[in-house]
Amino acid sequence: MTYRTFVVALALLLTTCSDPEPEEAKDVPISRQLESLRQEPKFEPEGFYTGPDTPEDGPLLIALVNDAIDEVAAIQEPRDPDKVRDRLAKLVRDVDLFATEDRDRSYRYAIRIWRAAGFSEESGLSPVPDDEVLAHP
Repeated sequence: MTYRTFVVALALLLTTCSDPEPEEAKDVPISRQLESLRQEPKFEPEGFYTGPDTPEDGPLLIALVNDAIDEVAAIQEPRDPDKVRDRLAKLVRDVDLFATEDRDRSYRYAIRIWRAAGFSEESGLSPVPDDEVLAHP
């Protein structure tokens, strides 16, 4: 067997032995940044933030943020900034009745989702610049 034949045979073997990607993963391309954000723990106590206002609020807030991430990830690339902004504005509206600290944390997640979706310009989700919102944990 020549070296070339060996390399071709090895490549074929490796190709047939790999696990195929699940069909769900092929349907919704999720950027690494969005997937990373989706997987990270949310609304954890940090600094002066002691966590969600009530034990019941935590799972609701996490679900709202994760749903926003999933829906933004499902938008076909190249993502339309207006569609992404509209979805994130819905997240901002959805957290309107939660405690101030939880709302502020949600606003930061909205901007992080915006950036993870590939946008560097201002999101327009807040009357103050995005960097200023992100600067206050």
